[in-house]
Order: sequence, then structure tokens, then C-alpha cells
Amino acid sequence: MKLLARYLLKELLVPLGVWVAFMFLLLFVMQFLRGTDVLLGSAVTLGDLGRLIAYLAPHFLVMALPIAFLLAILLGLGRLGEDRELTSLQALGISPLQLLAAPLGVGLALSAFMVLLTSTVEPWGLTGVKDLVGEVIQKNVAGDVKSGVFYEDLSDLTLYAQKVAPKGGGWTNVLLHDDRDPSSPLLVLAHKGSVGTSERGEALRIELREGEVHRANRSSVDASVVAFEKAEINVGLGGSLSRRNRFRSPKEELTPVELVAAAKDAEERREDPRPFLMALHSRLGNAVAPVAFALLGTPLAIGRRQAGRAWGYLLTLGGYVLYYLLSRAFEQMGQKGQLPVLLAGQLANVLFMAVGAFALYRVTRSGTVR
Repeated sequence: MKLLARYLLKELLVPLGVWVAFMFLLLFVMQFLRGTDVLLGSAVTLGDLGRLIAYLAPHFLVMALPIAFLLAILLGLGRLGEDRELTSLQALGISPLQLLAAPLGVGLALSAFMVLLTSTVEPWGLTGVKDLVGEVIQKNVAGDVKSGVFYEDLSDLTLYAQKVAPKGGGWTNVLLHDDRDPSSPLLVLAHKGSVGTSERGEALRIELREGEVHRANRSSVDASVVAFEKAEINVGLGGSLSRRNRFRSPKEELTPVELVAAAKDAEERREDPRPFLMALHSRLGNAVAPVAFALLGTPLAIGRRQAGRAWGYLLTLGGYVLYYLLSRAFEQMGQKGQLPVLLAGQLANVLFMAVGAFALYRVTRSGTVR
């Protein structure tokens, strides 16, 4: 039996590694394409991209491992069926239940690994991504402002500098039009200016010196002028920078302990704690997914016909899409109080385990190992 277990593990782990690498690359490319306006900016370096990959790696692994494991089961055990090795094992008295041991063991190991990732390095990585992208956005703005050219990439703001010093050295003769408050727009004229960073990348800070502010009131003919020696304008709090930073996901940046603490804090403030509790149980539910996929994927792989290879892949991908849709639906029901949050987080796994157990029972009773 030890020889059989090692053989099955080899058949599972090799395609699992291939599928994880493929899914990781696919997820990174998709995320990269979503943020090309930031990641292809003038100030982005290879070091920034390397940090981005390192920060996103735990999150992508959590996303890739369940579907990669399901595909690995189909490919690994399915190959044994196509080569008639499963038929030979059945002739030696090996039952489908014994074949389940290896996928189930791998699924349990993956679930434990995913719990570790979601509890530690994934929140750390997503927090690092938010800070990194905010930093890159700010560097891009500083690098994209050119001498004598109006810069209009910031929402409701227009920036102009007569002269821009190289390598972020600052601006000379700056004009800034602020239309974020349509009823009272601002026109700021300054002799010197520069761009700075705010705490945790939440906003872009424009520092201006030796200038004056012209405030108009569109509801009347009144206007005012204020001179200043030094002024700061924060840009991006709920505006353009937060929209351009598409890597933000606040609840996923919290560890399980922090989610529980946030839920308790919400209760003390008489607010709804369910969003935080649902985020916690959804994370745990996703971590248990490999176990559910082991129970479902094994009978699908050993019970399918040789001619149904394409159908098997389609069924596997369809099953994962169904799992994702059910998880999101149950999550919404948990947040609305229609289901207990613990049940909502695990219900998709329970359903898939039940279907997998029934399919395994059918295979065992019929002896259909092809």
C-alpha cells in the first residue's frame, strides 16, 4: 500500500505543480492588465515589480490551489484510467475508497497550508501591495508632470508647472486648479511646488510655497484671495488615487484575529459585525475547498470514460465555477442574516462533499473504474 500511495502522490503532485504555476501566471497577468495605468508608469522599476510579485504571491496561491488541485486529480487519476492502470488495480482488489486516500491526504495538507497563508502572509502581502501601489502612483505623478504641459490625470484637478527640475527636484511657477467642490473652485498660484507622500499611501500630498489662493463662488459674484507662505493639498482620499489603486481589499488585509476584533468593536458600537465574521468564515471555507474537491474529483476521474476527456475537463471547470457562484451567494446570504455565518462559509463545501460522497458510492457499487 505504501508503494501505491507514493505512486498516486507522484501522479497528483506533478500536475498539481504545473497547474499551480499556470494559474499563478494567469492570475498575475490578469491583475497586471487591470493595473497597467499604474504598473507601466514612468517611475516603475523592476524592483517595484519584484516587490509586487512577492506581495501578491500568497494571495494568488490561495486562489490557484483549489482549482489547480481539482484539475490535477482529473489529469493524474484520469491518466491511470486511460492507461488501464485503474482496471489492473481493481483486479488486484484495490477499491475506489483506497484510491481516495492519496487525494484526500493531499487535500488536507493543502487546506492546512491555505489556513496558514490566509492567517499570516496573505494579509501582510495585501497590505504591502496597497502601500506599494500607492507609492508607485505618487512616483508616477511626480514623474509625469512635465515642464509647460498641463497634467490632468488627477480627478477634478489640473496641474501646470512652468519648469520641472529633474529627478523630483520640484516645480517652479505652479498653477493648480481644484474643481473637486464645483460650487467653490480654487485656483492656486505658487512660486515653488513639489509632490510628497502621505502616511500609508492614502493620499498624494502636493506642497506649495510662496503663493496665493483664488476662491470663486459660483452662486454669487463674490471671490476671495488668500496669500500663503506654505500650503499642502491632499489628493486621493476617496478620489482618483483610490480608484486607480485596484489592488485594495481591506477585509483581506486583516488577519483572523483582527477580523474577530473588528467584529467585537462593531458590536460595541452597535453596528453590524456580520461583514467581518462572514469574511473570516468565507476565508476558512475557501481553505477547506481542497478537501471537498478531493471527494468530488476522485470519483469523477476514476469513473469517467476514456473518450470523455474533454468532457471531463469541461465538467471540472464547470464544477469550480458552480462552487465559486455558490460560495458568493451563500456569503451574501450570511451578510444579510439569512444564514448563520458559520454555515454560509462552509455550505458550498458541504454540498460538494455530499455530491462527491454520492458519486464515490455509485462508483464503488458499480465497480466502474475505467
